[in-house]
Amino acid sequence: MLVTGGLGVNGCWATRRFVSEAHTVAVLDRRLDTAPLGSDAGSVTLFEADITNEARLTEVFERFRPEVVVHMAALVGAREARELFDVNAGATVQLLDVARRTDVRRVVFTSSRAVYGDLLGVEGHPTYQPVTESTPFAPVRAYDVAKIAAEGMGQVYRRRYGLEFTALRFASIFGPGKNVRHAGTSIYSSMIDTAAAGEPVRIERGGDQRDDVIYVEDVAAAIVLAATVPGPLSPAYNISRGEGTTLHDLARAIRTSIPNADIHVGPGLDYFDLGVQYYSVLDNSLARRELGFEPHYDLTRGVARYLEASRSLLETDSA
Repeated sequence: MLVTGGLGVNGCWATRRFVSEAHTVAVLDRRLDTAPLGSDAGSVTLFEADITNEARLTEVFERFRPEVVVHMAALVGAREARELFDVNAGATVQLLDVARRTDVRRVVFTSSRAVYGDLLGVEGHPTYQPVTESTPFAPVRAYDVAKIAAEGMGQVYRRRYGLEFTALRFASIFGPGKNVRHAGTSIYSSMIDTAAAGEPVRIERGGDQRDDVIYVEDVAAAIVLAATVPGPLSPAYNISRGEGTTLHDLARAIRTSIPNADIHVGPGLDYFDLGVQYYSVLDNSLARRELGFEPHYDLTRGVARYLEASRSLLETDSA
């Protein structure tokens, strides 16, 4: 297994899951900071590389000869539109071509619910009927368009060259380190980290907004399944808990682990100020049926595990 972006806030958990299941794992990342891998760092082959560098990418693939590639390296957050597209779409096409030329059998691409864009009608507010993989795309942001383009080119390589390609469309993810590395992209991680530090949590608006939120280790489990189950695979799978969660729900889950947490979440909708059409619930029945995916962490269990994992990583860093 080769995991691009395998030291990132989501990628590190996929890497660790592969290690725990005794797979031979290599990671390709721009920065070789192995702290997120904790005690598993010594079990992983590391390659420092930028996915936009085709020569280096080819060198790594020819040296390690992976049978399966999990492509997680990507840009997130507020970026220039062209830079986002060049990396998240253009470099993905480059990776697909290198994979084809070096006899990679399968590529698992980590996509996003962002491909669905802003949701109206019954799949949007207030009903939030679960979104299926066949829901039409309605991209709004450059990030959305880049993910759609990357998925589309993956299907081109699947049909034209026989490369096994599938995309995993994740719901909103929370997990340790996300608030530090991707500040502002996870209000869930921010609330948990703030409460764990003994500081007051103050969210003025949005406590009633529903969204589909999944703990990062469930995401890692889905990635390993997509990389290892026998084919054929569907073109894409929604990876989610399949239900709407609110910030009020999160506050209750945090207080289960931290009874004295000082949390105030105001009422209302749209805590990201992106419009209520931004939020969604994803139907994960296809992943359950074809991959055997079963979310393990409900919100309360996810918060408890988040805090446990954060403490474990801190202990590893200080050892």
